[in-house]
Amino acid sequence: MKTKLLLLLIIIFSASCSSPLDRKFNENTAKQDIQELKAKMDSTDFSLMTGNMMRLKFQGETLEDMTYSEILEDGKKWKSAQEKIELEQKELAAKALRIENEKIKRLSESVLVSCFSKGFTKYSYEDYITYKFIIQNKSNKNIRAIKGSITFTNLFDEDIKSLNLVYDQPINAGAEVTYNAQTDYNQFTDSDKALRNKDLKDLKVVWKPEKIIFEDGTLLE
Repeated sequence: MKTKLLLLLIIIFSASCSSPLDRKFNENTAKQDIQELKAKMDSTDFSLMTGNMMRLKFQGETLEDMTYSEILEDGKKWKSAQEKIELEQKELAAKALRIENEKIKRLSESVLVSCFSKGFTKYSYEDYITYKFIIQNKSNKNIRAIKGSITFTNLFDEDIKSLNLVYDQPINAGAEVTYNAQTDYNQFTDSDKALRNKDLKDLKVVWKPEKIIFEDGTLLE
């Protein structure tokens, strides 16, 4: 009698101590299991577990071979792997940005371009935005050609419009030249309308050099 009572108590105790996380996933009882797990689990772990269930199902994995605990652990491993990938991506992007900024700084030490006038004109029934740029050769070598871009932003550094700029006329060392340019104006394009309607004093002009060819044949890029 005592042995049976002890065995019954052990069974009851074991049942009360068993965690629903130890149960294997079963499609028929999943809804009830998940409700029970939600009441007992940390909210972060619960969200990770249910999210991983959806991910595994989407990938065609068989959940019936896994316990809820194993699904959770698999989710933690997947999350850790994703965080590692995201960190590597951020580090790679930061490296690329650093290299790009160093390149712009290096090229800008040789050539500087700015816009000192912006206007609007009509010609042969076409509309154009006009620009006057000043290009300064800051290097000690004559320049044969330059390539880059000019971006007009508002005073909050929000982009309005970018222009490709290619100047293939000689610029002597230490000299400055002016360059007149124009772009088609489209009245239905927001960027064109914003650029036309803003005074130059209300714009920022960002010069981004890409390549400089010197008269001696050397190249800076």
